[in-house]
Amino acid sequence: MDDFEKMWREKILKHIDQYVNKKTGQKVSQIEIDSPIEYSKTLISTLKKETVDEQIQKLFIDNACHIPHHKLDEAKKVYSDTQSLSKTREALELSFLKDIIIDKNLSKKQAKMIIENGWGLAGIQQDDTIIATKIPSKFHQYMNETDPLKKKYFYCHCPRVRENLLNGADLDSIYCNCGGGFYVDIWTYITGKDVSIKTSKSLFDGDDVCQFVISFN
Repeated sequence: MDDFEKMWREKILKHIDQYVNKKTGQKVSQIEIDSPIEYSKTLISTLKKETVDEQIQKLFIDNACHIPHHKLDEAKKVYSDTQSLSKTREALELSFLKDIIIDKNLSKKQAKMIIENGWGLAGIQQDDTIIATKIPSKFHQYMNETDPLKKKYFYCHCPRVRENLLNGADLDSIYCNCGGGFYVDIWTYITGKDVSIKTSKSLFDGDDVCQFVISFN
């Protein structure tokens, strides 16, 4: 088991103790499965016997990986100065675009396509919500791939479970709230508000993208 997997499991156990109960945490701690995919399946089936889906969603949201907050400070300042969601989203899109062009070695045409698709940090605004769609993790491999299953594999950001997309994709999509938590952290930090999220599309539900609806409470 690598360090990332160990850390992920320790975090989820901590959250189960905090948000569900220690009895459930004890049951989960007894799951002795090395494979992250099989562990995740057993984890979810165990949790579904012990608590409701809304609580499981929260557990995964709080177990998300986060972007370093200093990358969000410019957008945070715009929100502080203007209280405008649209101006803040535009500022976040600009800073994201600068980073992603370098990080993924994109052409201007590719960068334009990403923005038009609403991929990445900033998403698109619909009324008072943000619709955020994940950018393909392995962008160039994704764009060059023709096999549908391999394309989904290159799209998925989660190193723990992406291989399941090549082998049946039978993981419960409630797991993808972990990916949604990435956006919850972004917008909570920027706005200082409580943020809720709904998974509207998931690769594990047969969709071609992972997409989240972000609402501000």
